[in-house]
Amino acid sequence: MMRMRYHYCFLAGVTMVLQFILIKYLYPYPNFMQDSYNYLRSAATNIDANLWPVGYAKLIRFAGLFSHSDHLLVFLQFFIYHLCGLYYFYTLLEIRPCSKWLQWTLFAFIFLNPAILYLSNYVTSDVYFIGISLVWMAQLFRLTYKPTFLLLCIHLLVLLLAFTVRYHALIYPVISMTVIVFCQYSTFIKAWAIGMTIVLVGGFVLYTARQTEANMGRRQFSVFSGWQMANNAVYAYAHMPAGERRHDTIPAKFAAIQARVDQWLDSVPVSERPGRPIMAYFIWDPSSPLQPAPGVQHIADNASHLHKMAQVAPLLNDYGKFLIARYPVPYIRYYIWPNAWQYIFPPAENLAVYNDGVDTILPVAKEWFQYRSAHVYKRAGNELPLFHFYPYLMGIILLIFGIGWIRYLYQEGRAIANEHFRYALTIVTYYWLVNFGFSVLASPVVLRYQLFNMIIGATFGGMLWDMKVYSR
Repeated sequence: MMRMRYHYCFLAGVTMVLQFILIKYLYPYPNFMQDSYNYLRSAATNIDANLWPVGYAKLIRFAGLFSHSDHLLVFLQFFIYHLCGLYYFYTLLEIRPCSKWLQWTLFAFIFLNPAILYLSNYVTSDVYFIGISLVWMAQLFRLTYKPTFLLLCIHLLVLLLAFTVRYHALIYPVISMTVIVFCQYSTFIKAWAIGMTIVLVGGFVLYTARQTEANMGRRQFSVFSGWQMANNAVYAYAHMPAGERRHDTIPAKFAAIQARVDQWLDSVPVSERPGRPIMAYFIWDPSSPLQPAPGVQHIADNASHLHKMAQVAPLLNDYGKFLIARYPVPYIRYYIWPNAWQYIFPPAENLAVYNDGVDTILPVAKEWFQYRSAHVYKRAGNELPLFHFYPYLMGIILLIFGIGWIRYLYQEGRAIANEHFRYALTIVTYYWLVNFGFSVLASPVVLRYQLFNMIIGATFGGMLWDMKVYSR
């Protein structure tokens, strides 16, 4: 078994280097998007609160201690992902025996995934967060059959790290605490772990809120959440037939926003309004009626405009909730239902087009990576047709996992599967239920948000279909 582990580790290292050489040959410059410039601005100014969590910005700054080369940052996040992927892969092999075909299939999906390789060339937190999430999930499995105090302490630190990188990790403490309750620890240790989870996460929330106030003038944990709430609500409102909208009196504090939204609806034909897939149009588009200063370009790299966005975020959060409460059925019809379909068939979004289809970058990226010019180039095509297949791949994986679960349930899978696998499958199923509810309600679902779920679904879907080696 140990020899096999060295074999997989060596192979993962070799393929990692080859893939890195390939991606840097095809795309000598990293991929940039709206989020990238905000992260780079956070790294350059070393602030502890911004529109998004600053955990990834700290990784950029850490890489900058050695070199501002973009190659170093891309390699570092790709390397971290591989380390985390190996930990997850080895955990799967410990949970239960796997046939050779399944082992190689799992290895290929984790380490030879084109989407992971391409996303690693992005200046964004996605691959870093996926790696941390793989470790977090693997530790949940290990806590059920290797419940050491050291593992529990490390798990709490990994949980905190995930929380500093992406707000999607808001569901992680709930899942972790639930799993800890059923682990074989003493009541005192369980209470301590749950208490420490609350203290660590709560401490980070309070610290971030204070830093947000210091940097942006308003005490709040997440500036982005208020904007996201309003974006989701206005998206549904904009697609409602005019006859369904009420024109009676609304609260005075929403009057100005509602007037801008209605004026925008009157000036933009239905055919020209943002349609499917659902995106964050009302957050980032300069012509959005929610923008505090309309027409501002390059919003993510405009510090003064982001400051204005932070000022109105609490009001927009309340406005979004007001619209949802006022039109609950249309909200479900025009936002929740389409977004649920996006969970199953997530749109490629930025992954399908290199550098958002332009050949220039904003000044903050040029300055941080010390480029001579703001122009970037590539040797591959601008559009990547491969990623138009991935949304269907997500649907296929969900289908394989679902049918595998049914086979497991009704073909005596529970009777012949070992205890470790039963616990792990329960955790994955619980995670996916919570994740589905949170993802659909929180923000428009896109492919890069679903890659972690694809890895989890593909690996456990394969294990569910590999029925012949359930028993030891």
